[in-house]
Amino acid sequence: MNRSKNSIRNILFGVGGQILNILMSFAYRTVFMHTLSDEYLGINGVFTNILMVFSLADLGVGTAIIFALYKPIAENDVKKIKALMKMYARAYILIGFIIIGMGLVCLPFIEHLIKTDVVIPHVKLIFMIFVLNTASTYFFAYKGTLITANQKHYIVSSVVYGTSVLCYAVQMVVMVLTKNYLLTLSIQVGTNILQNLITMRIADKMYPYLKEKNDEELSLRERRRIFRNMGSLMFYRTGQVIINGTDSIIISKFQGIVEAGIYSNYSLVTTTIKNLMLQVFNAITGSIGNLAAVESEKRKYEVYNLIYFGNFWMFGFCSVCLFVLLNPFITIWAGPDRLLTMTQVFFIVLNFYLIGMRNVNLTFRDTMGIFREGRFIPIISAIVNVGVSIFTASQWGLIGAFIGTTVSMLTTLVWMEPVILFRYGFQRSVWPYFAKYLLYFASTVLATALTWMIAGLLPGSFLGFVGKLFICLVVPNLIFLLLYGRTREFREVYSRVMGVVRRKFRGKRGNA
Repeated sequence: MNRSKNSIRNILFGVGGQILNILMSFAYRTVFMHTLSDEYLGINGVFTNILMVFSLADLGVGTAIIFALYKPIAENDVKKIKALMKMYARAYILIGFIIIGMGLVCLPFIEHLIKTDVVIPHVKLIFMIFVLNTASTYFFAYKGTLITANQKHYIVSSVVYGTSVLCYAVQMVVMVLTKNYLLTLSIQVGTNILQNLITMRIADKMYPYLKEKNDEELSLRERRRIFRNMGSLMFYRTGQVIINGTDSIIISKFQGIVEAGIYSNYSLVTTTIKNLMLQVFNAITGSIGNLAAVESEKRKYEVYNLIYFGNFWMFGFCSVCLFVLLNPFITIWAGPDRLLTMTQVFFIVLNFYLIGMRNVNLTFRDTMGIFREGRFIPIISAIVNVGVSIFTASQWGLIGAFIGTTVSMLTTLVWMEPVILFRYGFQRSVWPYFAKYLLYFASTVLATALTWMIAGLLPGSFLGFVGKLFICLVVPNLIFLLLYGRTREFREVYSRVMGVVRRKFRGKRGNA
C-alpha cells in the first residue's frame, strides 16, 4: 500500500503544480503575443524543437541509471547507489558540454532553417541562449533522479513548479517593461540553474551519503550492462525526439516562420495537457520500478491493466476536449486570425491520442528494463515520419507535417511496442491488449462525436465557450462511466484512489 500512497501523493503534487504552471505559461504566452511579433513566436517554437534534437546527447543515460537504481534502493544497498550516482554525475556533465558543442557547430547554419521576410536581430545569440538553457539542466539535475527513484517525486515537482512560476512572473514583468526577448530568455537560464541547485541541496539533506567522499565504482560487468542499455535506449531516444520535435522545423522550412508561430499556439495547448497527464506517469514511475524489482509477473500484469485503463480514460477525455474546444479557445485567446482548419485540428488531436496511449507501454518498458529487444522500432518510425512529412508538407502544406506523424505511428509504434513488451516482459499474448485498444479508441470516437454534436448547439461567444467546456467535462466522462463503470479495472482504480483519500482525510481530522 506504500506504493499506492506514494503514487497518489506524487500525482497530487505533480498535477497541482502543473495546473499552476499551465496558468502561468498561458499568461506568459498571452503577454508574448501582445508584446512581440509572430516571428518571435515561430523562432521560439523552432528553436525549442531543435534543442529537443540536441537532447539526443542524453542517449538514454537517465533512464538506464534510474532503472539500475530500483533494485539497490529496494535492498538499501548504499554502496551500489553511490557508485551509480557517481557514474550518473560524470555522464551528465559530459552531456552538458556535448550540447554546447553541438550548438556551436550548428550556429553558422541556424538562419537557414528560418523562412521569413522580416529581419530578426540577434538570431544566433537567441539560439545560443536556448542551448545554454538546455545544457545547464545536465550540469546539476542528476541528484533529483534519486529522489524520484525513491518514490518521492512530489518533492522534485514542488521545486520545479515553484521556480517555474517564479520564472514566468519575472519574465512577464521584464517583457512588458523592456520588450527585450534576449533578456527574457536569459532569466529562464538563471531560473533553471536555481531550480537544479535547490534540488541538489534537498537530495543532499535527504541522503547525506551523497556528500561523503565517493570512492565507490561499479564492476566491469555492471558498467557493461548499463552501457548496453544506454546503447539500446539511444535508438528509442532518437526516434522519440525526431517524431516529437520535427513538426515545427518542417513547417518553418516549407511554410514559413509565421505559420510555425501559429502552430506553436496549438502545440503549446496540446503539449501542456500532455505534460499534465505525464505527471501521473512521472509520479508512479518509482512505484512501478519497485513493483518490477520485487513482485511476480502476474502482479505486474494486473497493475499494468489498471494503468492502461486509467491512461485511456485520461487521454480519451482530453482528446474529446481538445477536438471540441481547441479552435474556440484559440479564437478567444489568440484571435480568429490565428486559427487552423478543423481538418488540421483533427490530425493534431489524433496524434495527441496516439502518442498518449503509448505512455503505459513506455513506462513499463523502462521500469522492466526491456531496452534491447525493440531498439530499432523508433528509428524505423522516425525515418517514416521525416520522409512522409517532407513529401506531404511540400505537397499539402501544414497538414502534411501532421500526416507524417500519424502515418509513422500507425505503421510502427502503435503495434510494435506492445508486441515487444508482451513477448519479453509479460510473456503472454498481446491480442487482449489490441482488443482493448480498439475498444478504447471506438469509445473515444463515440464520445467525441456526441460531445461535438451537443456542443455545436451553442454559439461561438465566450459564454458559448463556457457552456461547451461544461459539456466536455460531463458528456465524455458520463459515456465512459456508462461503458466501463462495472468493469474490474474501474472498480479497482476507484477503490485505490478513494482508499488513499479517506486515509488522508481521517489523518487530517485526527490531527485537528
